[in-house]
Amino acid sequence: MSLSVIIPVFNEENYLEKTLESVKNQIFKDFELIVVCNGCTDSSFEIAKKYTSNVFKIKEKNVSKAKNFGASKAKNEFLIFLDADVLMNSDVFNKVHEIMFKDKFYGTVKGKGKGFKNSSYLRFKNLVNNFKPWSHGFVFCDKKSFLEVEGFNSNLLKGELKDFFSKAKGNYKRVNVYVEPNDRRVKQWGLWKVTMYWLLGRDKKDEYEAVR
Repeated sequence: MSLSVIIPVFNEENYLEKTLESVKNQIFKDFELIVVCNGCTDSSFEIAKKYTSNVFKIKEKNVSKAKNFGASKAKNEFLIFLDADVLMNSDVFNKVHEIMFKDKFYGTVKGKGKGFKNSSYLRFKNLVNNFKPWSHGFVFCDKKSFLEVEGFNSNLLKGELKDFFSKAKGNYKRVNVYVEPNDRRVKQWGLWKVTMYWLLGRDKKDEYEAVR
């Protein structure tokens, strides 16, 4: 039972290659890689082409549409949605696949990071998502269940993960393995602001603020 790894990309030329290298270096090799550039105006498409032939473009900047489009191209039973600036330990796919193979699970993994502010923030998120979904830029589910709930809500400007988790089929599982989300938002916003945003600001209807 193989994996389909879907990476939505919006102008991530400064981070994408490292993420794709961490995908390439996974111990578990039975996966296809799908990259969907949505509204990109930089070299992200060309970078992705070095790692997979499954690179697509959609004109609109919309992360939910990019994820749903990637899922529509997926050939395999299990899906992983990975942010374009997240790095992974080499055993992540292996551990997630073991869990998904056992039952109908959906969920995320643990986050780790460097520096006091970022590591504190991620420890807090790890504590929360031990009990409820809260992504670190990594979400897994089975394709059948994903399609049953019609994927991510492309009408939402942000908060699509919270919405998806609220209607996801199966049992929530936080896998005991680590990814490293990019810390640029913590650096620019500070620990307090970014924590309050994820606790309170995600439900506001204004557009998600990109940090580059």
